[in-house]
Amino acid sequence: MAGSGGLLNPDALEQEALRQLAGVGDAGRGEWREWTGRAFHIRRCISVAEQRRSGLTIVDIRRTPEAARRAAALGDLIRMVPREVVIEEVGV
Repeated sequence: MAGSGGLLNPDALEQEALRQLAGVGDAGRGEWREWTGRAFHIRRCISVAEQRRSGLTIVDIRRTPEAARRAAALGDLIRMVPREVVIEEVGV
């Protein structure tokens, strides 16, 4: 969504992201918003109803040994992940 002069408008992109996520996830359980300068990202925790429908037990593994094992399994690909994401997810 471009603003004046073709520049990206973070407010408009945030509103569109929220529109796209309407009825998905549970912001009350956790929501993270990020403007990258090119895109607006919103991440949400899964809702209890979504978890029930999936039939799976959903577990937050951020900053756990499991997260570190999964990151290590990426090998050299881990370099493609932004540092701030690695710190948040893996804690290293």
